[in-house]
Amino acid sequence: MRANGWEGPPASSDRDSMLPSDSSGRKLAGATPAPRPLVPRRATSDISLRNSHLWAPSLCMAKSPENSTLEEILGQYQRSLRERANRSIHQLKCALREGDVTVGEDAAGPSVENEENEENEDAGTAWHELRHSHAVNQLKALLRQQATKESEVSPSRRQKVSPLLASEDEEANVPTIHNLVPIINDQSQYIHHLEAEVKFCKEELSGMKNRVQVVVLENESLQQELKSQRQEEAMREQTLLDASGNMQNSWITTGEDSGVGEAAKRRFSHGNADIVIGASAGEAEKLKPELERLKLTYEEKTEVLESQLKFLRKDLAEYQKNCEDLKERLKHKESLLAANTSNWVGGLCLKCAQHEAVLSQTHNNVHVQTIERLTKERDDLMSALVSVRSILTDVQEREAGAYEQVKQAVQVAEEANFEKTKALIQCEQLKNELERQKERLEKELASQQEKRAFEKEMMKKDLTKEKEDLGSKILSLSQNIAQLEVQVEKVTREKISAINQLEEIQNQLASKEMDVTKVCGEMRYQLNKTKMEKDEAEKEHREYRAKTKRDLEMKDQEPMGGLSFPSTPLYHISIERPCQPERTLLELKKKKKKKRHLVWRRMKNLYPDFYYKFFVSNRYTYTHTHTHSTTGI
Repeated sequence: MRANGWEGPPASSDRDSMLPSDSSGRKLAGATPAPRPLVPRRATSDISLRNSHLWAPSLCMAKSPENSTLEEILGQYQRSLRERANRSIHQLKCALREGDVTVGEDAAGPSVENEENEENEDAGTAWHELRHSHAVNQLKALLRQQATKESEVSPSRRQKVSPLLASEDEEANVPTIHNLVPIINDQSQYIHHLEAEVKFCKEELSGMKNRVQVVVLENESLQQELKSQRQEEAMREQTLLDASGNMQNSWITTGEDSGVGEAAKRRFSHGNADIVIGASAGEAEKLKPELERLKLTYEEKTEVLESQLKFLRKDLAEYQKNCEDLKERLKHKESLLAANTSNWVGGLCLKCAQHEAVLSQTHNNVHVQTIERLTKERDDLMSALVSVRSILTDVQEREAGAYEQVKQAVQVAEEANFEKTKALIQCEQLKNELERQKERLEKELASQQEKRAFEKEMMKKDLTKEKEDLGSKILSLSQNIAQLEVQVEKVTREKISAINQLEEIQNQLASKEMDVTKVCGEMRYQLNKTKMEKDEAEKEHREYRAKTKRDLEMKDQEPMGGLSFPSTPLYHISIERPCQPERTLLELKKKKKKKRHLVWRRMKNLYPDFYYKFFVSNRYTYTHTHTHSTTGI
C-alpha cells in the first residue's frame, strides 16, 4: 500500500496548512481541512519535537479568563475531526464491500447477485458521495492495475470466457480472488506496520509529555527568578530615584520640584513592570547578562533538538530504504504469482458442457461421465466457495481490526494536531497580548522620554542661568583680582622702595652711629676732664674753707686788745677766696650746658629718630642724676 500513495498519518504542519484562514491569516480551529497527500510518520515526531518549546507557555496560560470560548472552539473542532474520521472509515468499508460483492459474482454467479443487489442498495446512497474521496480513488486505481496485469498475463483464458461474463467484468471492473491474495498479504503487513507506528506514537507522546513537563518546570523556575530579579531591580530603582530626587531638590526650584514629584507619582502608579521597562541604561546593562544566559540556554536546546532531528532523519532514510526493498520484493512476488496463474487450465462453464452433451447424445456413457464430471466440478467449486467465504470473513475481521487500529492512530494523530492547534491559538493569543503590552509600554516609554526631555530642557535652562550668573561673578572676581594684582604690584614696589630706603637709612644710621660714638667719646672725655676739674675745685674749696675756719677760730681766740689787723681786710680774705672757685664752677657748668645743648641740637638735626629714642628717653634720668650730684656739692 505504501507503493501506491498512502504513507502514514498527516503531519501537524500539513494539518495546519489545510485549515482555512481568516482575513488576518490565522487558522480557524473549527474548519474542516481539505484532503491532502499524507506524509511519513516520522514527520509528526519531528514537528512535535520542533514545536515542543511552544507547548509550555500554552500549558502555563491554560487558566486564562478566555478558556470558556477557547474550549468551545476546540470542542467543535474535535467533533468535526471525529465526524470526518468516521466518514472516511465508512467510505473505506463501502469500497471493500463493493470489492467483496464483485468477487462473489465471479465465483458464484447468479446465486450471489441477490446479495450484491441488497448490499448495493444499502451502499448506493453513500457511493455517490464516495466517488470523489481520495482513499476510494486510490483503491480503484489499485484494483484497475491488478485487473490490467491479470488481462496481460492470461489472454488465452480471457478468449475462452463467454461474452456475457466479459460484459459483466467490464461493467464491474474489479479483480478476481487470485488478485486479492497479495492485497490481503499486504494488508496484514500493513496492519503490523500500523501497530508498530501506534506504539511508536505512544512512546513519542509519552516522551513529549515528559519534555513538556520539564519545560513547564523550567519556565516556572525562570518566572520565579525573573519575578525576584524584577523586585530587586524595582527596589534598586526606588533607592536610586530617591537619591536622584534629593539631588534634584538641591538644584531645582520649588515649582519644578512639584512637577517632578507629580511625574514620579505617575511613573510609579503603573507598577513594577513599568518601572522595569522604563529603567535607565545602567539597569539595561544589568539585564544584558541574564538575556545572554537565556539565549545560551535556548541555543543549547535548539542544538539538542537539531541533533535529534538529524538522528530522526537518518532513521527516516533507513525506513525509506527498507520500504523500497519491500516494494521490490512485492513486485517480485507479484510477477511469480502472475507466472503461476498463467499456467492454469481454464475449465468449462455449464452452458458449454450442456452444448457438448447435446452434441454427444449418441454416446450415453459419455453423457453420464460428463454429468458426473460436472457434478464433481460443482462440488469442488462449492467447497472452494465456502473456503473463500471463510477466508473473506477472516479477512473482513482482520480489516475491521486494522480499521479500528487505524482509527485509533488517526484519533491519536488528530488529538496531537488538536493539541498543537490549541497551543498555536494560545501562542497567537500570547503574541497579541505581548503586542498590546508592547504598544502600551512603548507609549509609556514615549511619555517618559517626553518627560525626561522636558526635565532636561528645564535643567538646561537652569544651568544656563547659573552659568551666566557664575560668568558674571567670575568677571567681577577677575576684575577684583586684576585690581588686587595692581595693588599688590604697587605694594611690592613700595615695599621694594621702602626696603631700599631702609637700607639707605640703615647705612646712614651706621655712619651716624659712628659719628655719635665719636661724639660720645669726646663728651665722655670732656666729662671725665670736668669731673677731675670739679674734684680738684672741690678739694681746693674744702681746703679754703678749712683755712678760713681756722683763721676765724684763731681770730676769735685772740683778744680784742691784742688784735692785729692784717694789711688786707678780713672780708676780702673771707669772701674773695671762697667765691673764686664758685665762679669757676658756675662758669664750667654753663660751658658744659652750652656744649650739651649744641650736641643735642646737632643730634636732633642730624638724627631725629635716634635723638628722640636715646636722648629724650634718657634725659630725665640724666638731668635727675646731674641735679642730684650738683645739689650734693
